[in-house]
Amino acid sequence: MVLLSLPIRAEISNPVLIVGTEQAAGAVATEQAAGAVATEQAAGAVVTEQPAGAVATEQAAGAVATEQPAEAAELAVRGQSLANGVVYAEINYQLPVSLVAGGSIVLRQQWMEVRRLQIETPTSTNFVRLVTDEPSTAQLLARDVEVVGIAGEAGYQASAIAFDVTSGVLQAGTILRFVVDRLQLPKAATTHYEIPLYLKNNQEASLTRVPGNTIQIRPGDFSQLRLYSSSVATPGELVDLWVRLEDEYGNIAQAQNLSLDLLVNGVFTERLDVVTPVQKIDGISFQAAGTYQLELRTGGGGISATSNPVLVSNKPYRIIWADLGVPTEMLAGAHSWEELARTAMGRYDLTLPADHEALDGTSVVSHWQSLAAGGASLVLSKSDVASFTIAKPEQPTDLRQMVPGNLQLVEIVSGGSVYDWFGNKAAMMGFRVGFTGSNHSHQYPGRFQQVNTAIWLTEGQHWFEAMSNHQTYVSVGSKIVLAVSPMNLGLEPVRNLVLQIAAASPIVSVEVFKNGSLFKTRRQPDTGGSRFRLVVESSSEPFSRLMSRPRNAREWVGYVVAQGARITVDRVGQHWQVKPGRESRRVDFLTRTHGLDEFLEFELTSANADTVIEIGIAPGYEDVAWIPKDRLPKPTSGQKFFIPIDEAIQGGTRTFEVEGYRDSVRIEPALVPFESSMRYEFDDPSTPQLGDYYYFRVRLEDGGFAYTSPIYVGDFE
Repeated sequence: MVLLSLPIRAEISNPVLIVGTEQAAGAVATEQAAGAVATEQAAGAVVTEQPAGAVATEQAAGAVATEQPAEAAELAVRGQSLANGVVYAEINYQLPVSLVAGGSIVLRQQWMEVRRLQIETPTSTNFVRLVTDEPSTAQLLARDVEVVGIAGEAGYQASAIAFDVTSGVLQAGTILRFVVDRLQLPKAATTHYEIPLYLKNNQEASLTRVPGNTIQIRPGDFSQLRLYSSSVATPGELVDLWVRLEDEYGNIAQAQNLSLDLLVNGVFTERLDVVTPVQKIDGISFQAAGTYQLELRTGGGGISATSNPVLVSNKPYRIIWADLGVPTEMLAGAHSWEELARTAMGRYDLTLPADHEALDGTSVVSHWQSLAAGGASLVLSKSDVASFTIAKPEQPTDLRQMVPGNLQLVEIVSGGSVYDWFGNKAAMMGFRVGFTGSNHSHQYPGRFQQVNTAIWLTEGQHWFEAMSNHQTYVSVGSKIVLAVSPMNLGLEPVRNLVLQIAAASPIVSVEVFKNGSLFKTRRQPDTGGSRFRLVVESSSEPFSRLMSRPRNAREWVGYVVAQGARITVDRVGQHWQVKPGRESRRVDFLTRTHGLDEFLEFELTSANADTVIEIGIAPGYEDVAWIPKDRLPKPTSGQKFFIPIDEAIQGGTRTFEVEGYRDSVRIEPALVPFESSMRYEFDDPSTPQLGDYYYFRVRLEDGGFAYTSPIYVGDFE
């Protein structure tokens, strides 16, 4: 919270508003002669007024604009507006009405942007200061706020900065300049980027959006290839092959003239010319059943891309990949369905933006409501004659309000967080649901691998019908091919299930869950006695049965020491930072968990029967990004555990309480990966019950994972 230095001291001849740190309160602005340049004090963000004709530093190199229409705000930038670039930015706005005590002006930051506007550190990016050229007796307070339910817009939370009038009057006609000297732009390119401005003129009024312009954020230079193909095909069937030229952040880059070698399972097949940023390659097919991997590379191999696996079999089904519920405000600004679809071209077969209608009459409507009003959900409709709901976990859908038959899907992966408990909750309540995932996390934007929802289609089936029949699964990190047979189970004395897997990375484990609990596991522990895994885990489930948000993620800062042995890190999961100690006696680490365990694999040398593995966890705090209703984020206490090597070989677990939760650390033998393709089959001879359900979880060596949808016992149709 920052106090603005208003009212201005009486001795100042040219009063200005000053926004900066708390040290700015009462700061003195100095008058400049004609043509002088405004100066800024490091601690006080002091800005002087310029006499007529003077040029301020911020505008000297091309930042436009002082006089704006009373009804609109104008965003102007100086510098190259490239993805993840840093530019000078101004928002100019002339107040159409006076602001009295209780009035506010708010700059809103979209929730997908990780780097927030801020008012605390002038030397850092995204620091905002407010300047006006008009005398004023108003006193303002700058603060960080969470804006909920802005009039006329979706009600999800968004980070924002408010400038509140605490006393005096900010007169109508005053021209305000919101200055961000070093604005860090989003990593995603877009044709419409804005920093929305909102206004209320008194305490009783509600915030309303001020009309404003947008700017374009262009992609960076070409730096990487991406190659995508159909996931399944029959022998001789032509396979869709897409090549994308991208910048380092995954945006579609400018066209290049490239001559590339195509390899199939490592064997050169043909040379292809790629001349457009996104290009479809025709004429590729496979004559024999099996799993295929395609690679494109330049002649010298300096630039290359590997496709997702292609499973070729005689079974007549297809898999398409979808990006579900892409928010209209995925980036700041308005987004057309066409623009979002172009951004996903080649990467996804189906893009369904929220609150847009596609050309075939299907639409996705996002409902982001309070927990008391039913929570968040997506409703998919087709030509107003059929619809179904996807329940969402971050602001959990109130499943008690769902009508059987309308709830068909449950989102269990949102960005980098896993909420399989939410899918289990729906299934245990008797809903027959499938599982989906989303790239778009409100709680932890920007911290994740790519989340892909697969839709499993029978011959001639439309994707809408398949989704309403919960023929889906979730694959994170890469597009893992999963084929489950059968899709439904009867009351046979022995239930048999088969899972076919094709992945781009070796498979580490296959797990079967029955009614939400781990039932069977297929994995290969290393029996050599020298390679181990440190596994840390924390739940994302809400604390109580009340309608509440999930528990926040937690960080793990700690170390591993092997007494009397050397320790070398082999492999880590996706969120780890590791620092080996001197002479390989110790490894320090930092990671985070939110619903799925994370692992660090290491090897011990010179270990013996007396070796003890010591694990130390530093005190910390759960993230505060999300505020549950039933339990606020809590401190995490420091811990120290000792696991003898004999226990580690069998698998040693230590659990500890964190204000009602049971977090855990585990030392177990490292896992020997399987091949990247495999068939897994199991029988369950136990007595069947209507409502029983099974699902699979597959984990890969590269940290990717996938969940199938539940397979149910009994006919629910």
